[in-house]
Amino acid sequence: MVAAPGITVNGVKITPEQINAEVQYYPAESLFSAKYEAMQALVVRELLIQRAAGLGLCDHDEAVKSPDDILEALFEKEIDVPQADKETCKRFYDNNRDRFFTSPLFEAAHILYPALPGDDAARTGALEKAQTALERITKKPEHFETIAKTESACSSAKLGGHLGQVTKGQTTPAFEAALLDMQEGDISSVPLASEFGYHVIKVHKRLEGKQLPFEAVQEWIADYLQRQSWQRAFSQYVQILAGEAEVSGFQLKQADTPLVQ
Repeated sequence: MVAAPGITVNGVKITPEQINAEVQYYPAESLFSAKYEAMQALVVRELLIQRAAGLGLCDHDEAVKSPDDILEALFEKEIDVPQADKETCKRFYDNNRDRFFTSPLFEAAHILYPALPGDDAARTGALEKAQTALERITKKPEHFETIAKTESACSSAKLGGHLGQVTKGQTTPAFEAALLDMQEGDISSVPLASEFGYHVIKVHKRLEGKQLPFEAVQEWIADYLQRQSWQRAFSQYVQILAGEAEVSGFQLKQADTPLVQ
């Protein structure tokens, strides 16, 4: 169990039992951080429920048991966010054109020397094998496929390590980052570490992404700006409620997200 201080919101107590039950919904790097996020969520939720009850939208005790519909009704009544018009969307597009490209497309191959995270001996051995292979390939690049077929632990080995066409989101973050730094014809300068082991990578072809026209992304931009505006409005709304309330046992920081499960 997680020890918790006494927290009250306008005299309504948030119990340690509630906090311990809420912690599971807030995975974090430490138990302290998870506990803080859980307490903040409960404080914000209590502020919102009390506001809804004060407006006659619900009975407080009933809303605590099932708050979702009540909070939606409260937000609809109290938080007004204007729709982003075409001019606003176009301005965002013009100022962020580099965000609206299709993903680069790679035709890539790799050689995998497997080793699980935490197995230091296996990791060391896999790295040594990858380094040896890379030295051989550096001297004779044409041997890449042969080494892949005989040494790679990936199912692509029978194809000489060929992975086919690869785009963003199809590989691990580390592998993707390495690809994005490579050009057509490149072979890894050093073995790439991943959760699977060590890789030697070769890029056979690279096709750059293309600029997406405004019309293709206008709807996405409008939705994105709408969400951003709502988050800001929600944050300001919660801060106003907190400023008018008596909260003890907890210091509420800037609320950037709804904090409602």
